Amino acid sequence: MVDLAGSYLVLESTNRCNLACAHCAVSEEAHPHHQTTGMLDICLVEDLLSDLCENQLSFDSLILFWLGEPTLHPQFLEIYQKALRAAVVGKVFSKIELHTNGIRFSEQKRKGLLNSATIPQVIHFSLDAARPSTYLKIKRRDRLEQAVSNAKTFILEKKALGARWPRPIIQFILGRNNQDEADLFLDEWRRFFYGHDLPVRFSVGAVPNGEEPVIFFRQLDAPTAKQQQLENECFRRFAEKHQLDLPKEQPLIVAENLQPCSGFWKSPTIDWQGNVTVCTRDNELKNAVGNLRETSFSKLWWSEDMMKRRAKVALGDYEDHSLCQTCFIPKSLNHTDISELEIQRAKEFFNIHINHSRGRNDSSEII
Repeated sequence: MVDLAGSYLVLESTNRCNLACAHCAVSEEAHPHHQTTGMLDICLVEDLLSDLCENQLSFDSLILFWLGEPTLHPQFLEIYQKALRAAVVGKVFSKIELHTNGIRFSEQKRKGLLNSATIPQVIHFSLDAARPSTYLKIKRRDRLEQAVSNAKTFILEKKALGARWPRPIIQFILGRNNQDEADLFLDEWRRFFYGHDLPVRFSVGAVPNGEEPVIFFRQLDAPTAKQQQLENECFRRFAEKHQLDLPKEQPLIVAENLQPCSGFWKSPTIDWQGNVTVCTRDNELKNAVGNLRETSFSKLWWSEDMMKRRAKVALGDYEDHSLCQTCFIPKSLNHTDISELEIQRAKEFFNIHINHSRGRNDSSEII
C-alpha cells in the first residue's frame, strides 16, 4: 500500500446524462466520449473492487461520477453499496463521493443511500443556479425546481432517519455565467437549513472536513488558459467578498506544463467501458492505460509502462503526451499536487511490493 495524499479513483457508471451542462463534454456536439453511450457492467465493478482488496491498493476517495449522471444506471444502488462494502471491509477507500444533478432521485434511491457506516460519504447536488432561467441557460433543461425539491427531501429524510451519511453538499460551480446570483443561492439555502434547525457550513474551493451539510462554491474549469484566468479572477472576487481564503494566486497562467502532474499517480479515471486513463480531462482517452476487460486494474496502474511514463512526467517531460503539453489545469484551484517524496514512495512501492508479488527476481528496478 502506498500513501498518496489526495488520491482518488474516478468510476463512471454511465456516460448518459439527462442534462447538457455548458461546462461539460455532454454539451459538445459529436464529442468522441458520447458517440457511443451505455452502462458500466457491474461485473467490472466487482472485479475492480476484488482486485483492489487482494492487492491492498487504496485511494483517499472513490468518486462515482465522470461524464454522465450516475443515478441513471439501473444498478446504481448496487454499485454504490458494493463500493461501500469494499471501503469498510477491504479499506480500499477512505471516503466515497457521489455527484448527481438530483433529477432522477426516487424515494428508493434516496433511502437506499442513507446509512451510518464507518466510512465517510458525501453527495454533491450539482445545482449551479438560483433562478430557473439561469439553470436553463447552463444545464439546457428546465429542471431546477425538481432538483432542488429532491435535494431538500433527501436532507429532511436523512434528518428524520438519523442517518449519518451521505453528507449533503449543495454545490454551485461559480463562473462568469452565474456569478450574479451566487449570493442569492447562498441566502436561499442558508434559510432552508436554518429553517429546519440544521447546522450548515459555507465553503469555497474545497469541502471542509466534518459531517455538517455544506453550501459549496467550486471554481469552474475552463477550456483555455485565457478563459481559466478570467474564471479564477471571478472566483477570487467572490471569495474575497466573503472574506474566505484561497490558495495564493498564480501571477500568470501559462499553457505549458513543465511540472509533474499528480494524475499519473493519484487519479485513475475509469469510463463506463472499462477504459483506464490518468485524469478526468482526458475524455478522449489520449493517455489511456488499458482496459479492465482485458487486464486487471492493479496490473495496468502499476505496470512497467506506467512507471516509465511516471519517470518522464516526474521530470516535466510530456513529449509522449500531447494532451498534457498545453494543460493549464495544474494552475486551477481544483488541482491536487504531488511531492518528490510521494514520487519516491511510488517507486519504492513498485520495486518492492509489486515486483515481489509478481515473482520478479531480476534487478531491473525503475530508477
